Amino acid sequence: MRRTLQLLLILLGTLPCLGQDTVQYFWSGALTSTSIHIRARVSASNANVRVMACALPCDQPPIWSSVISPLDVHDRVAPLVLEGLEPGTPYQYRFEVNGTLDNSPQHTGYFRTPPTGPASFSFVVGSCNGSGAHPVWQSMRARDPLFFLSTGDLHYNDPNSEDVEIHRAPYRDAVLSPTPMTALLHEAPIAYVWDDHDFCGNTSDGSAIGRSNAAQAYREYMPHYALPDSVSIDQSFTIGRVHFVLSDLRSNKSLGAMMSPAQHDWLLNELLYAKANALVACWVTPLTWNSIAWEENWGCQPFERNMLADALRDLGIADLFILAGDAHMLAIDDGTNGDFSTGMNNPARYPIFQAAAINRSGSYKGGTFNQGGVFPNPDGYRGQFGEVMVDDDGEQVCITFNGWRTDSMSAAISLVNTYTFCRAPGSTSSANTAPNDRTQATALVDEHGLQLRWPGAAGPGTIRLYDNVGHLLYEHRVMWLDGRAELPMTDLPNGPLIVRMTHAEGATTVRIIAR
Repeated sequence: MRRTLQLLLILLGTLPCLGQDTVQYFWSGALTSTSIHIRARVSASNANVRVMACALPCDQPPIWSSVISPLDVHDRVAPLVLEGLEPGTPYQYRFEVNGTLDNSPQHTGYFRTPPTGPASFSFVVGSCNGSGAHPVWQSMRARDPLFFLSTGDLHYNDPNSEDVEIHRAPYRDAVLSPTPMTALLHEAPIAYVWDDHDFCGNTSDGSAIGRSNAAQAYREYMPHYALPDSVSIDQSFTIGRVHFVLSDLRSNKSLGAMMSPAQHDWLLNELLYAKANALVACWVTPLTWNSIAWEENWGCQPFERNMLADALRDLGIADLFILAGDAHMLAIDDGTNGDFSTGMNNPARYPIFQAAAINRSGSYKGGTFNQGGVFPNPDGYRGQFGEVMVDDDGEQVCITFNGWRTDSMSAAISLVNTYTFCRAPGSTSSANTAPNDRTQATALVDEHGLQLRWPGAAGPGTIRLYDNVGHLLYEHRVMWLDGRAELPMTDLPNGPLIVRMTHAEGATTVRIIAR
């Protein structure tokens, strides 16, 4: 009896006292080498809360945030900030509520600050989360990422209301409650830009009635980097020698444009900042960039995409790669199929990583990818995510894209595709340019078939034909002679076609209209 009573007292001692104010939900973000932001929702309004962090193994004095008393008007969410952190250091953090420090494991978080200057690190990236209980979150956590980059559709609750509570609830119920999703979010800071399902519903744009409430709920719940105004969530940050630029393609999207003029200016200024400071730029676009004539992505605004591509070329933006969400597939392109400038004559190549869906059924939304193909989720049971590994030796920045898929409902993963490229930011390196000038390549249709001309091409190669959304129609081996090859096809389908040519020293793509 005595032993039973002792065990009961020990058990009760580990539980919060009845009526004691506690932290209910929390996560971190806006990571830098010396600071981090943390959002914590408490159980009662006006409770005094602060966060304490100690550098592991916690044998030195801790660092404390300021005390915040979150109000009901902000859903009792406290915006906490830790500053003065040591670069390149792992930390543990805990919360003090009304003077009582909570040492429970469920309310303990972790993060690592990146070092200053050139740094090697990795992060996981994905969009389209149907369930925070899916083991894919355990798989991502097992990769030990520096942070998690969400490229949209962090949940599928489709809020769109003049009641801000409708926009707050998904953060609590679909993001910050389910495990193992919360296990990742308690150990890896988040960087996040929304898409439609987590903004104001399927295909939503700047005309949505819930636009301002989506913006308010995001600012209350999300630990974010500096934002440009009261609604849009464009944001940027630098880790090591990589400058991340996240574009909001929902809050100002319209039938005629993906972004506002101010957003275009902001994006280009951020890319110029990266160029001026010898950084590799990472542009995060929630909607796919290199699709063709497809609804709900850049293909539906070809003029706007062309103008942006011309600006990238004319400003000399060279060291850039693109991460995209929305399409439920793992696909990689080395940049060959991502040039939409006038004349397709940008000498730089921008590798593209399409990384989705975290756990939704597969969907193909166009685009041609030449490194590892197109791998839609086979079903909603198998999760998918991307991993980006940055290896910086102080001279070159080498970046690897890894596409991972879970084994049905377990956390075991297999590598679906991978691609590595290197850049030397701030130098005159031409490593990011194509080995051949593809503007010289042509493809003409006559009564004998497809006549191909590509000055300098020689030896064996391949010809692939795709329709206007990137589906492979035909593949044929050819022998290039004096830059010429012929494909004896007279039954080409009418309409736009993509012709992909290769030989031993390069690859190129041209577009034709078959009639």
